Amino acid sequence: MSRLAASEPYPLPSACRSIGAAAEHSTDATARVAATPGLMAVGGPLTIPRLRGVPTEYRFFDRIDVASKLAKTLVATGLADPGRWGHVDRDPFRFVEQALRDHVGAYGGPEIDREFHLNLGLASDLDPYGSEGDRAGAEGEMYLVLEPESAGYVVMGPTLRMLKAVHPRLPVTFFDLFTGGLNRWIRVYDHRDALERVEQLRGWYDADPQDENVELPAVDAAIPDCLRQKCIPLKERFVARLAATVRNQRVRALLEGVIELSRISVQGRRPEIGELVETRLADSNPPVPALVAVFNKNDAVEGCFDEESQGMLECPPEPNVILPFRAGDADSVREAFRLLAVVCGVLRHGASLIALMMELVK
Repeated sequence: MSRLAASEPYPLPSACRSIGAAAEHSTDATARVAATPGLMAVGGPLTIPRLRGVPTEYRFFDRIDVASKLAKTLVATGLADPGRWGHVDRDPFRFVEQALRDHVGAYGGPEIDREFHLNLGLASDLDPYGSEGDRAGAEGEMYLVLEPESAGYVVMGPTLRMLKAVHPRLPVTFFDLFTGGLNRWIRVYDHRDALERVEQLRGWYDADPQDENVELPAVDAAIPDCLRQKCIPLKERFVARLAATVRNQRVRALLEGVIELSRISVQGRRPEIGELVETRLADSNPPVPALVAVFNKNDAVEGCFDEESQGMLECPPEPNVILPFRAGDADSVREAFRLLAVVCGVLRHGASLIALMMELVK
């Protein structure tokens, strides 16, 4: 967790005992020199001094006041189990970390990890270059941030072809519900991003006569006909009724799953992060994709992503999700954790749908 380091649970040695008091009870004591037992562990000849009770490590840490305040708020709001306090050696940093792990685990963490490669962190300053000091953290401002380690991957072509056999407008409906529900919270890279990349490359090459014969990725040809046609997506209520009538269990699971994903995704909206944070992120790159959605393995969409991804980390990217809160404000913390549960619900249903779609890929 950014700016939250682990603390030392053990007290300093001899914290309540003075050297002078030890000297008074020592046979080696003199008027001005402290006795040896008061300064170091006692040991006999050719033996190792006893270090029992002496901490083996000391660490400097910052922001323990904010961590303690947040830990108290989590307990007061019922978002953390006070029984965990002893399990983490009474360490407020580890207590907060454990509360986050417990919260994510309760909303599908293991299922999410199967298809997505994400890091959830806690930060007190979102300045990627660390040039602005720590005014937000000093006031108890904190941020839950979700960032991808790498992009997840799904091949949607076989699923769209199967759905087309059920209803001609079902592929575009499923695609819109799936990518739309995820895109409300994380970045999904699909053929629309690839088309933008092609247009960008075309502009660069048109400006240079020497590059006029460069072959651009054939993204248009990679898009299935069922998406290239100007079909109006079906209403979700119609899709729900249709799911109840189809006999194919895989189709039913896909339709029910994408409706649930869409339903959960609108249970919250991205919170305002404030002008200060927007200013600090002004020089950052856009969020890196948490998922790449292609139609076939190694198609032009995947090729565009592979090429474009080479420059995505030239500058620090913005996190996919930023949930601000104040460590001592119960309502603020409660809302941030509620939104985190919404994000987890979306990702959990997204992961289930990805697994179903990838089973159709040969």
